[in-house]
Amino acid sequence: MTENERKITELEDRITALVRTQVDFQKEISSLRVELQKMRAATSVEEKHDDVSFYAAYTPEAKTEQPAHQMPQEGPKSEVREKPPRVPEFGYSTSPPRNEAWAGATRDASGSFSQYAESARSDLERFIGENLISKVGIIVLIIGVGIGVKYSIDNDLISPLTRILLGYGFGFGLVGLAIKLKPNYLNFSAALLSGGMAIMYFVTYFAYSLYGLIPQTSAFALMVIFTIFTVAASVAYNRQVVAHIGLVGAYGVPFLLSSDSGNYVVLFSYMTLINLGILAVSVRKNWTLLFYTSFGFTWLIFFGWFGSRYSESTDVYPTLLFVAVFFAIFFAVSIVQRSFEEERKIADLVPPMLTGFVYYVACLCLVERGLATQETWVFLSLMTIVTAAILVASFKYFGRPPVYLSFILTWMVFAVWYGERHVQAENELVAPVFVLLIFLLFYGTVLGHRLITKELTLIENAGLILTNSFVFYGLGYSILARNGLESFQGLFTFANAGIHFGVWALVSKFRREAQDVLHIASILILTFLTITVPVQFDGNIVTMIWAVEGALLFWYGRRIAVHIFEFMAYPVLCLSVASMFFDWLTTYAGKTLEVSNANPIPLANGDLVTAMVLVAAFGFVYFINSIEDFVAAIPKDLIRPFGIAIAVIGTFIFYNAFRIEIANYYHLAAVSLNSSGVGFRDRAYEDLEVFNLIWQLIYTMAFAVGMAAVNLTKLRSKLVAASNCILGVGILFVFLTAGMFGFHELRESYLQIELGDPFKILIRYISYVFAAGLIYAFHPYRRSGLFSKELPDEIQRIGLELITTIVIFIVSSCELLNLMAQFQIADAGKLGLSILWGVFAVCLIAYGIAQNRKHMRIAAISLLAATLLKLFFYDAEDLDTIPKTILFVTVGLTLLVASFLYNKYKHLIFIDETERTEDSERR
Repeated sequence: MTENERKITELEDRITALVRTQVDFQKEISSLRVELQKMRAATSVEEKHDDVSFYAAYTPEAKTEQPAHQMPQEGPKSEVREKPPRVPEFGYSTSPPRNEAWAGATRDASGSFSQYAESARSDLERFIGENLISKVGIIVLIIGVGIGVKYSIDNDLISPLTRILLGYGFGFGLVGLAIKLKPNYLNFSAALLSGGMAIMYFVTYFAYSLYGLIPQTSAFALMVIFTIFTVAASVAYNRQVVAHIGLVGAYGVPFLLSSDSGNYVVLFSYMTLINLGILAVSVRKNWTLLFYTSFGFTWLIFFGWFGSRYSESTDVYPTLLFVAVFFAIFFAVSIVQRSFEEERKIADLVPPMLTGFVYYVACLCLVERGLATQETWVFLSLMTIVTAAILVASFKYFGRPPVYLSFILTWMVFAVWYGERHVQAENELVAPVFVLLIFLLFYGTVLGHRLITKELTLIENAGLILTNSFVFYGLGYSILARNGLESFQGLFTFANAGIHFGVWALVSKFRREAQDVLHIASILILTFLTITVPVQFDGNIVTMIWAVEGALLFWYGRRIAVHIFEFMAYPVLCLSVASMFFDWLTTYAGKTLEVSNANPIPLANGDLVTAMVLVAAFGFVYFINSIEDFVAAIPKDLIRPFGIAIAVIGTFIFYNAFRIEIANYYHLAAVSLNSSGVGFRDRAYEDLEVFNLIWQLIYTMAFAVGMAAVNLTKLRSKLVAASNCILGVGILFVFLTAGMFGFHELRESYLQIELGDPFKILIRYISYVFAAGLIYAFHPYRRSGLFSKELPDEIQRIGLELITTIVIFIVSSCELLNLMAQFQIADAGKLGLSILWGVFAVCLIAYGIAQNRKHMRIAAISLLAATLLKLFFYDAEDLDTIPKTILFVTVGLTLLVASFLYNKYKHLIFIDETERTEDSERR
């Protein structure tokens, strides 16, 4: 017997001994439980707290002193202390239950609490007997009655009048029985009542619709009476389910008794009355579910009618009225329900938020259908009133969330109307009047709430006021432009500064302690004064002025520790970035294929100069932000994120500025081509577009490599490294897809012309160099250890190998097709690719064996499988005999080589993990 076999035998013997000991221990515990149960039953109440605890014998100290199979000895009662319950190794607790509901429970020999189990069985039985059976019974009863009625109808046993009378009699009988049983059997009585009322609803419907025994007016009156009775009964029974039956019946009445007259005014008036009654019950009994049910039915019916029956010519004013009425009812109920609550809860926000959201959705639907001039006045007036109600009630009852909702949706509805339905000739005054009203409404409400209650934080107050001011300014600026009043845009900007100066003056006089309000007003004053002068100019000067001003304000605010100037710098810097993007969009929009000043000259245009000024300004702000001696206006934990944001914006502007210059160069080439009138014009234009794409890819890869070099040598930022890697992988994906397709197009163009431009072929090799450089740049990131905490080194290594392998595989495949196409070798996609893929797979297997890379071997096997599928289902279809023979022989030999490698080096491939570890340690 070898040494290894002897050790195995010893271990097996030890395991067997431990198992036997554990079995003995389990038997002893069971006998102790039985004995302990008998002792507890015989012990008096006074002696219970002095008994020797069963758990004292099973403390860790006791276990170390006594063998597991021996009976633990009981110590003196005076030394025993009560131990907390403990769960031993066997998976169940041996401690007695400490909850009062479990206090008298005893444990039987199987370990279950008999009293608790009995209580659980009793509760389940009670639920089934008192609730479930009655509800199921009434449903079965209704189904049975329906089956009987159907049988009598099918066999013409009773007349229609008798059927209806029997139905009413059965329904009233159930209601009467329910009322009689109510004092002693409340749940059963409620079930009977619900069934009886449901039967009377259906009987009334059949009497009207099926047999014509009751006129429409009488049927409607009966159903309304049934609804009122059901709702009243729900209050008497204090059962919400009864109220829901009445609610369903109430909303179903108009549709059950409809004559398809299309009188929606009567329908909505009836729904208004029903809502008032139902929601009054909901408020009185605090039945929140009833509110949501009524809300859902109301708006479902409204939007159903609106989508199918609404007419822009006749239904606008009644629709506006009922939308406002429905909103008022539900919003008032949410206020009343909130007033009953002593503490604010998140659930209290759902009714007002939902009500406001649906109202604004209805407004958007009305805008999309179109409104005449007078209808627009009424529509916007009602919306402004509703918004004011939401703001006032929200600040008092619900807090800020409904305010944010109304702020966003009010401006959205107005912007949609202005953008899609505003007609200059018809709505000359509507747009300026209501944009001013909405602006003042939000400005005054938010500012007043901040000054009175002081609940709004600086960020909330500043966010609402600044956003409101800039939205108002943007819409007002556009309104002036649409009406041909561009010359007044500077005056309008100055007037905005005047509005905020008036607010600043009033607050500084009466509430000077509200420093945040004064700061925000000062920011807006200086911002609009800054805009006033350059708003009269077009072009890049505005962007450069804002960039320089924002950087100087930021430096001055940090340098002298006056926070107001730093806060002023933030919106100015944001405006400079927005203006830069607007300049780029304007440049692209002005490009034409005609020779004109609208086409900027590459590297000698205002856009590039402006971008460099903006980059310099943001670099200066980043440098000032990194100086720790300066006092920042923002919290310390935001200084680093702010610096990162500034660096990201500046880097993107720098990158995009030169990327645009590449596009400018090829656009001017297209302009020159258009003016020369050379042949092959269409193909030439396509070649320019492909060159434009490829050079932008090359530039982006070079930019990513430079970004990696700067980060690794200077910044060593984990965030920059992550962004760099994501950008690199993304650009490689574009290079391997759109770039390779572009190379294909250039090759086709090169082969079509006898003396084609060789650069159409050469550019692919230039791009290969930059792609290789980008892949090489990933490796220093792995060695730097920046991602060591987030990603293990093994995962990083596998990722780099897979990326490199995929790039080499796709590039080599495309390059093979390129070379075979140039040398006019047929069947490149079949013969050549299959052989290449087989050889590539063998190389991957060899590499995987040599470097112990299992994932590479798996990738190689997958590639071989794909090659075989391609061979049998694609290659072999149209190939001639000789190429097919060569292909099959080559692929077969490749597979044999792969198999040989696996067999020869199987002792390395399938080596045990332990031996592999020891082997690596020895190395």
